[in-house]
Amino acid sequence: MLYMHILTWAPGQRDAVIERVKKIGMEHEGIKVIGTWVDVHGGRVFQLSEEPADPKFGLKANFAWNDLMKIEAVPVMKAEEFLQLL
Repeated sequence: MLYMHILTWAPGQRDAVIERVKKIGMEHEGIKVIGTWVDVHGGRVFQLSEEPADPKFGLKANFAWNDLMKIEAVPVMKAEEFLQLL
């Protein structure tokens, strides 16, 4: 399943987020990252990933970051696929 993750942090957390990215990266076992986009105004990242239906993969990935940022995981699908379901 595809998820759009919206990662948001407070301005005071910026340096800690950068250090964590350098230390552990932004990819996690069992999760295929399709793309990552950075809000040029700062404080936010959008990451599209493909994840198994098993929630343990998302939970493990989120727990690595939830002390520094808010993480929203939105299940998404291509518009063409959605229209075919209607």
